[in-house]
Amino acid sequence: MRLAAIALAALLPLTSQAQETDFVTTSGKLSATDFYALVSCGAAPGRPCVTKQIRWSPTLAADLPVGLVTPPRTPGVMATATLSAALDQAIAEINNAGAALHLSRAVMGEEPPVRILVSGSRQGGTITGTGVRDVDGEPLGAALVTVWSDDDGYITEAVIVLAADLPEDETLPVLLEELTQGMGLLTDIRNPFYNAISVFSEDSNSVRKLGPQDRAALRLHYPLP
Repeated sequence: MRLAAIALAALLPLTSQAQETDFVTTSGKLSATDFYALVSCGAAPGRPCVTKQIRWSPTLAADLPVGLVTPPRTPGVMATATLSAALDQAIAEINNAGAALHLSRAVMGEEPPVRILVSGSRQGGTITGTGVRDVDGEPLGAALVTVWSDDDGYITEAVIVLAADLPEDETLPVLLEELTQGMGLLTDIRNPFYNAISVFSEDSNSVRKLGPQDRAALRLHYPLP
C-alpha cells in the first residue's frame, strides 16, 4: 500500500493504493503489539512509527455511516446488489470485532463520511470522473482508499474507489480490507504467515473475515471505555 501525505489547507490527505509499495515486510507471526504498530503507523517490528496514527473521533466512531454513493458503471460482478451484499458483510465483520466502533449503512441520498464508489476504470487504469480531490488522476489497482484527517489526528472523510473489473471472488475481501484501512489502519504487511488470515496481507485478496490480530488491532485503535 502506498501512503502519500500532501498538505491541503487544514486537512492531511493520506492515500493508500493496492499496487504500490506501502507495506512492511516481516516473517513469521508478529506479537500483538508489533502487528498493531505495523498496520497503524507503518512501524517495522521493534522500530518506531513512520506515520502519525489517525482514527475517527469517538463521536463519529460510535455510529459511522458508510454509503455506496454511485451505481456501478459496468454489468456483472459489480452489480449494485452484489456490492451492497458485500458491504453489509464487511460492516458486520468490523462491528463484530469488539472495538468502540460501529458502522452503519448511510441513509439513501445522504453523503456519508465514508463513501464507496465504483470507478469506470479497470485495474491498471487511472481513476477519472469521481470529482474527489486527490483521487481523480491516481492509478488504480484493485482499489484505492483515501482518508483525510485534521490536525488532531481525527479522520474527517474517507473515500474508497473499486476497480470496475474486480473479480467476484475478490469483491468482499478487497472491500473488507479497504473499509478496515479506512478506519485508520493504513499499512499492509508482506509476510506469507498472514496471506490466508489477515486482510492486511499485501499479497492476498482472498481473506473474507477479519483475522484474530486484525480484530485485536481494531480494538487497540478503538478501545472500549
